Amino acid sequence: MLEAIQYEDGLPVKVQVLRIDQYPWHTHKDIQLIYVIEGEVELKMIYARYRLVKNNIHVIHNEDVHGFKGISKNNLVVVLSLNMDYFLEYYPDLDTQVFSTKVHEDVATYKKQMVIKTYIFSIISELHSRHKGYSERIAACLRQLISVLYQDFRGFRVNLEKRTFEHEVPHDMVQIDRISRVVGFIYQNYPYKMSLSAIAKQENINNYYLSHLFQRLVGDSFRNFVSMVRVEMSEFELLTTDTSISQISQNVGFSNAKYYVENFRQWFGCHPREYRQLYRNEILGRAAVAVHYLPFDSINDVIESYSETPVFKGTAGEVKAAEISFKKQHAYELRPQKRQISASELYSAYEPHQQCLFLLKNYMRLPHTPISPSIITDTGSCTEGIFTSNGMPKPLYHVYRFLEQQYNSVCQCDNWYMVTMQDKNAQILFFNEEPDRTLDFEFHFFQMPGAYRITEHRLCPEQSCIAFWKQLNFEDPLEPHSKHQIEAMSAPRISFETINSSGSFTWSVRLAPLEIAFAEITAV
Repeated sequence: MLEAIQYEDGLPVKVQVLRIDQYPWHTHKDIQLIYVIEGEVELKMIYARYRLVKNNIHVIHNEDVHGFKGISKNNLVVVLSLNMDYFLEYYPDLDTQVFSTKVHEDVATYKKQMVIKTYIFSIISELHSRHKGYSERIAACLRQLISVLYQDFRGFRVNLEKRTFEHEVPHDMVQIDRISRVVGFIYQNYPYKMSLSAIAKQENINNYYLSHLFQRLVGDSFRNFVSMVRVEMSEFELLTTDTSISQISQNVGFSNAKYYVENFRQWFGCHPREYRQLYRNEILGRAAVAVHYLPFDSINDVIESYSETPVFKGTAGEVKAAEISFKKQHAYELRPQKRQISASELYSAYEPHQQCLFLLKNYMRLPHTPISPSIITDTGSCTEGIFTSNGMPKPLYHVYRFLEQQYNSVCQCDNWYMVTMQDKNAQILFFNEEPDRTLDFEFHFFQMPGAYRITEHRLCPEQSCIAFWKQLNFEDPLEPHSKHQIEAMSAPRISFETINSSGSFTWSVRLAPLEIAFAEITAV
């Protein structure tokens, strides 16, 4: 029943095009995205049955017990398997996240699903063509795809009547982040005793408030949700072993078998013993696999007709906006952690602005390639994150913010600057890579009459959070007031200037060594 997915050529993804008659119940440690291109299939996932039709997308989480049956004979399904071992390095809590793509029909969610589909087809195109550099482009595309899931599809609500998780538009990302941490905590610790009050203390909020917040966003109480997770996680052992019902109930965290049976019956519709008798022969290894594996050529028409596929080698004047997540990672002390070296050891020789310049110079060589942070938070001996090991935004964080805010049309680009434009507005991202020399810059604009406000955001090496933290001898943990002051002082310096233009004007600016600037020139 536990299926090991084989990944080829060192890629963190496996893509299959299937025509499904029957795929027995099974589980695996990786995440899968199911996209129905043609026809209809039934997806059994834990206690729910989903009827998936053309253009439906569904996420199968790691350890979800699931299986498929073809409803129509001409079904065509794309399955993307994502290597959890690879992606946990970039998204440490990925294995406990809940993503829901079961959406209601509205324009906003449709557009968000379209983004997922563009990435799916881009990955298939890259795998099919295998042009030089395809593996790097696929990896970047996959990270963007997961970032979209984090940003737009973590909001969910339990439909108690249908026993399904349904998508909710995440209006308040702060609260979505909080509930995601709580849900992740439950999935990580379901065999053990847990209390909402202890979690509320970790979240630094009132227990009563967290209880009502959980009920409002998830659609069920914390206690009931914990019981639901426990019966969910019992299914694998129930179907694959002869372990007694009472022992299984203990293994998943119930205090007594009676309580387990009551909750199991509520979600699965029958006694666990009956469920075992009915379905233990439906699992992989006991039931036959009836699936046709098709080549990528079989969906060429679909790929070619898909007009919104992201362009990785775009034409001049176009740049794709990056889907970048800037969420601080927050984890409870749940699993044994490896020894972390001290902040002084980690950052004493670290040069944050050199890291930023390396990113910018590479980006300006290929401005059409989507990028996203490979690591969110520095850990161990790694300084590739956009946040320090104690959660402060690094200069790299602000550089990604600059890149995210760029307009879509590239006017000019060189190895030290980039100009993007939209209508009468312009943006300039530029830097001085000289380590010991101040440089003067001039930018000449033509056919832009009227008044313009220039808002300049500047990153200075001596005012990075690392530089300020160093002045405190890398005190760890930082006193909250000091940390707040450092974050405020290390934010980009902002200045304003107004220019009245008769049609053309020149903007001059001086940058000290290693300074980075992002200017917004807006018609007023």
